[in-house]
Amino acid sequence: MLRSLFVRCLLTAALLLACVPASAHSVQITGVSVKIENNKANVLVLVHNPLLNGADPKVAIPQRLKLRLGGKPFQPTNVKIENDPKLDLTTWTAEQEGTPSSVQVDSPVFPEVEADTTVVLVYRDGVQVDRATLTPSHPQAVVGEDHFTVVIRFIQMGIMHIFSGPDHILFVMGLILVGGTLRQLFTVVTAFTIAHSITLTLTVLGVSSMAPRFVEPVIALSIVAVGVENLLKLGSYQEIRAWMAFSFGFFHGFGFAGALAEVGLPKQALAWSLASFNVGVEIAQATIVLATIPTLNYISRRNPVLGGRLVKVASVGIALAGAVWFVERVASYHYF
Repeated sequence: MLRSLFVRCLLTAALLLACVPASAHSVQITGVSVKIENNKANVLVLVHNPLLNGADPKVAIPQRLKLRLGGKPFQPTNVKIENDPKLDLTTWTAEQEGTPSSVQVDSPVFPEVEADTTVVLVYRDGVQVDRATLTPSHPQAVVGEDHFTVVIRFIQMGIMHIFSGPDHILFVMGLILVGGTLRQLFTVVTAFTIAHSITLTLTVLGVSSMAPRFVEPVIALSIVAVGVENLLKLGSYQEIRAWMAFSFGFFHGFGFAGALAEVGLPKQALAWSLASFNVGVEIAQATIVLATIPTLNYISRRNPVLGGRLVKVASVGIALAGAVWFVERVASYHYF
């Protein structure tokens, strides 16, 4: 019954893929199904025989299947193989004890075959909860997670996205270098979060989008802008900072959306993943504020002149870094 259902799902996927603008290759589907119920994970792999190129499926399929259940490599037991000469298909099934919180596939089954797409379907207690499509350009997916696992993973992802991207760190630091009360500082950072959350959500939902060739240079310009404004002091803290954070936050949100597109969002927990990612970003930004401002305040109290010079030097460095990134990003894209 599961095999029949899975074949129907794959045929539907093939029809959907066939609606994509035609290429020089015909559409091929390799299927991976993970059925989780009764404290057991049943794995089914459906392969077109020509892709095996005469190899023994009992050996070739488990070697090619880069599958992790609950973060650990899949350990197949009770392996069964069925060959369908009429459809020229081989079905490989196996199982593993336990109820994994997530399913991760680290590569298409046939990554060297450009025309082949691996479709992953995940079932929990007989209900399909998630699916993913793997290709050489999008080779990895985490699917079928429970909500708690989704929340933890995307909070971590939001935190790491800030700390792994120096452009976002410098933008936030540029916003808070001029000082202020903690309430004022968190107001600025929260304005940034609200703005990027709006464009991130709209992009993920398919309502709007902006090409990276425009987004990335503007993000670099936003870093230049906060650095220069620190030096020129064009307005008071309240008049300028929150509005700058909010305005440029829209463009940073498009940048965040590009990062999420690379890992994919779980369809069964879209709202949870988006909210958790934003919580992670906010945690990272709050950490930057709490780590930077007390140090600057301490230096300014002990030596006001030195504190003022540090802000100026840091602002110059931030503006220069943004300018370099702007030039690099403009040069790397083809606009005409």
